[in-house]
This record gives sequence, structure tokens and C-alpha cells, in this order.
Amino acid sequence: MRTAVKICGLQTEADAETLHGLDVDAAGVILVPGRKRTVPESRLPRLLAALPPSVKAVAVLQNASFPEAERWLKRYSFSAVQLHGDESPAYCRRIKEACGVDVIKAFSVVPDGPLPDPDAYAQWIDTALFDSAGGGSGRPFSWERIPEIRSMWRETPCDVWVAGGLTPDNVGQLVTAYRPDGVDVSSGVETNGRKDPEKIQAFVERVRAGENPTPIGNPS
Repeated sequence: MRTAVKICGLQTEADAETLHGLDVDAAGVILVPGRKRTVPESRLPRLLAALPPSVKAVAVLQNASFPEAERWLKRYSFSAVQLHGDESPAYCRRIKEACGVDVIKAFSVVPDGPLPDPDAYAQWIDTALFDSAGGGSGRPFSWERIPEIRSMWRETPCDVWVAGGLTPDNVGQLVTAYRPDGVDVSSGVETNGRKDPEKIQAFVERVRAGENPTPIGNPS
């Protein structure tokens, strides 16, 4: 099974250009006021234009008003929106119906805490993204919960993606052990707060290697 790869937190045209020639599916652009990776609107058209045509541009929003979200999604060439706040199923439905983009809904996973009800969201989102508590912490959640998550969402049409604390050093293990439909990384492919082309390439390579791990020893 092929694993979708999303590189989040792109800030510059150079970041977008590093994705050319890589097996990447989506790129996230943060539009949440006050975040360190938030892209000024003046820079947005050039950044989006620099993305490879095969890479989906994803607008990352958090508790935005519907008019604000609609403005971003209808003015710029986004293929999807990632909702990283407390957005309700009704809000997801409104975005889906009015803006015609794929909807990625992020959910926080806390130890022994409740998981979201698939029946409430599944009809109005395309992807359920599971992240560590608060999102953007750079720490993984307990991966032991992934089988429970996948079981809950198995009967829905939604993909299940994993984020939180992923790096080139651990993503292969995640993919091999748990087979998520997609992975999402930001700080794990940065050096000194900037996207690192070598780390991005290594991340993608480790994902693909994790899909088809090399057997140890010879079969008897």
C-alpha cells in the first residue's frame, strides 16, 4: 500500500521548489495568525506557483471564521484545507459543500483519552489526521493507539494519516509497523527552523523503504 506524504509548514518559494522530483503528495501552507511558520498573504501566490503541479496545496487553518476560510479557499489555488482546531462536523460540511476542496480534519490524541466519533465527521471529511496533543509539538503520540484508530475508521471512506514528531529516523518504522494511509511532517524535516532539502528527501525515501522493508535473512 502506498503511503501519502505531506510536507507541512512551507514558507518560501525555495521550500516549494525543493519538492520537485520527489514523491510527495501534498504541501501545507499555514495561514493561522501568529504562528512562526505562517505565510504572509503577499508571499502566497509565488509560493503556490512554485509547487510541482502534482503536489496538492493545502491551506492549514485553525478555528477560522467561515468567511475567512472561504476567502482563502476561493481566492487561491488550494486543493485541500486542513482544519487544526475545534471545527465541528457542521463546519466541515459547510466548507466541503461551499468550497469544493478536500477536507483534512486534525484530531489530537492524548494518552487514554477519547477519540473522535467517526460517525460525526466521516461524511464531511476526506482525511482524518491524528496528531499529538495540541499539534505542532514535534512529539509523537502513542503509536500503540493507531490500531484502535484504524479499527474505528475502517468502515468510513476517510483516509487515516499520522502526524506529530515524525522524522527521517522514525517514519520508516511507523510505516512498516502501522501502515497509515498518509504521514504529515513539518519540524522533523527542518534545520534551524528552515526546511532542509536533504531531510525532506531522506524522509520521503524512508517512507517508501518502510512500505517495502527488506527481509532479514533468507526464507527457508
